[in-house]
Amino acid sequence: MNFEISRRDFVKAAGAVPLAASLAGFGLAEETKALGEWGEDAAGLPRYAYLGPVPFPLPSARIPRRYLPEDPFFLLGNYRFTLFAHASGQYQILTGERCWGRLNQGPEWSGANRATVRVGAETVPLVGLTERAAQVAEKEFGLGYAQYSYRPAPDLRVTRTLSVLPSSKPGEGTSAFVLSVALRNEGVKPLDASYAESVKAAYQQLGMEGYTAQSPVRYTNSVVRQPREARCDVHAQEPRPLSFSKHGRMARFEGAPPSLFVRVVSADGVTATAEKDAEGSDWIGAHAAFTLAPAQEKVFHCIVGYACSPAEIDRIADVLTGALGKTIGPHFREAWKHAVPEFAGETDAELRREMRWNAGVLEQMAIWREYYGETVIPQGTIYDYAWGLLASSRDLAQQALPLCHTNPALARSTLRFIMKRTIPDGEIKLDDAGYGWAPHSGRLTSDQQLYFFLLLNEYLRATGDASILTEEVSYYPVERAGKGSGLDHVRDAFLFLRERIGTGPHGLVRLWNSDWNDLVFYLPISQPYNDIFDTAESHMNSAMAVVILGDLAETLRRYAKPDDARELEAAVTQYRAQLLKAYLDDWGSRPFPSRMYFENKAVGKDVMWLEPQGFTLLIPEVPRERKQLLYKELQERLIKGEAMGPKQIEKATDKPTLLAGQRENGGFWYSLTGPVVLGASTFDREAAMSLLRRLTFANYARQYPDYWTGQWSAADTLDASSLPTAGLVGLTMNIPYCAHPHAWPLYCYLRLKQARRSD
Repeated sequence: MNFEISRRDFVKAAGAVPLAASLAGFGLAEETKALGEWGEDAAGLPRYAYLGPVPFPLPSARIPRRYLPEDPFFLLGNYRFTLFAHASGQYQILTGERCWGRLNQGPEWSGANRATVRVGAETVPLVGLTERAAQVAEKEFGLGYAQYSYRPAPDLRVTRTLSVLPSSKPGEGTSAFVLSVALRNEGVKPLDASYAESVKAAYQQLGMEGYTAQSPVRYTNSVVRQPREARCDVHAQEPRPLSFSKHGRMARFEGAPPSLFVRVVSADGVTATAEKDAEGSDWIGAHAAFTLAPAQEKVFHCIVGYACSPAEIDRIADVLTGALGKTIGPHFREAWKHAVPEFAGETDAELRREMRWNAGVLEQMAIWREYYGETVIPQGTIYDYAWGLLASSRDLAQQALPLCHTNPALARSTLRFIMKRTIPDGEIKLDDAGYGWAPHSGRLTSDQQLYFFLLLNEYLRATGDASILTEEVSYYPVERAGKGSGLDHVRDAFLFLRERIGTGPHGLVRLWNSDWNDLVFYLPISQPYNDIFDTAESHMNSAMAVVILGDLAETLRRYAKPDDARELEAAVTQYRAQLLKAYLDDWGSRPFPSRMYFENKAVGKDVMWLEPQGFTLLIPEVPRERKQLLYKELQERLIKGEAMGPKQIEKATDKPTLLAGQRENGGFWYSLTGPVVLGASTFDREAAMSLLRRLTFANYARQYPDYWTGQWSAADTLDASSLPTAGLVGLTMNIPYCAHPHAWPLYCYLRLKQARRSD
């Protein structure tokens, strides 16, 4: 079937809204075809000018709104701060230091803030999906900034910029952004104008939706206003005892949320404000009033953010004002230029822009966690930004792989974080919520240790920094467990993999309740899963173990002290040889490996699943000719007809829990495609590079020009090309900002370039 024809026919039949017509309806030129334009800012860094409509229309009446949020957004941030800046001018202030929480909770998944300008007798709102000024404003988003340019009156130009200073090392950063506003009289007569900006002080710990009927925690405000500063202190009330942590212990609920503040930097004609709305909610902000001569421009700055004390507000203000430029922004360009690699040797302009953007987005997503005292890159999407769940350890490891080359200190901090999430028997906790709260879970995956080893191997290969193996690191829980060296953690994790997870009847790594695929047990199951817990086996984990344990043995040989690691190295080598034989025997002469064993029956023996294929291509003992044949099968069965890369299943099941072609039932995944790119590079560099180019946002924009959800970031998965919703992801709450679409392409790029240099 010709996908392009079928998709267009579907959209036409369903009642499409042509993009050009949508743009024209918002005062934009009909000839505008792209939703935006990439370029470079004054520092030569990637930036995106958003030209699309606000609110964003559905291209088909049959596509639910959850597939395509109506207010496109960009993520700004540093290691102590997360800010979502929307095309409408709305923003969300998130804290992830203790618990994930939103400081200015709006309706559903949104923040609440206001900006208005008054000229003469007319007050014009500048922010909001329904506001005309916001719809037709010029909008530009870059690394660390969002800038909006409005014309609320014929002679008045208003420019509003949000700028975030990057962090310089793990654990450091400023939990605030600089709001810069410029009012310019472009007429020939004097102009009286006033400007007001405010943010709603409404703290909400993320992931509390399940407690709305009887919340165990309530938050109240007390507002303090001075001429140059308005601050809202948030107080947690504890209806039931032991809701909050004591003495730094882990806790499910946030008992010490930070204060929201607005600090006026330029005081001439600008004052801090605090007021209550009709519903009794607190709003804090700033008000400015100027008389502008013809061609005159007035600029003022405010700092908006959160802090745990007045002294911390002073520190943040000192740092940010000391780094401010003399313009309205974007500020901190040189700092961002220093934080993002140049990739100066890349001659392909599009590829270079993509990799610089990826590196910059990962820097902005990273967050310091107080409980662990470490900085990691969260997966994002609904896990962190809606559910308040820092998941999972295997994702944290994958997302840190490129950091081994671009920011080794951050990669090291991630390794320490994973170690601190490990209990002394080697079990690595999957996730946590609240303040370091990682209770025992029924989601006992069989691959956390493998991803930990994957990151460790890459870190040592890239940096040669063997001190990570001798450094003392806490176990979980960090406030009550003991410590062990990095090598102790490696030994514990290996023993957990070999002895606790173990192997099944065919000698392959047991599946437990899932491997990479969280929903794998929904697909073939015909009885309660616990009945077959000990017999199910994962071909993906087995291929991973063969590859990763081989690298781990080499890591131990090269970087660990022989007296400490000789026995461990021998055990790893022996176990790896055992798994390799079992895996190759099971594969036999078939064109591709199976997916798993369930109820002692092979799944994926005749129908290809993607999960084990990438790591199979990375096994050194598999001959080059057989890898080529396997990749040919992969192209025919999983890549052919797909826009972004291989789909996850050749023929999806008919289980009612999942729709065919979506997510773990045939969708496209960045995290599964990355290992395929690396595997292909072992025998065909050009094929690997060709597949890597499919993963780019530029390719997404060419394939799906009517959607914004994959043009500068994306979710972890996309619907397959056979679906009318191809290129979209249908979740209950679609938050298409995930680290995987940035980390895996960047990591693959770095590895391919490294391999080419070594030739």
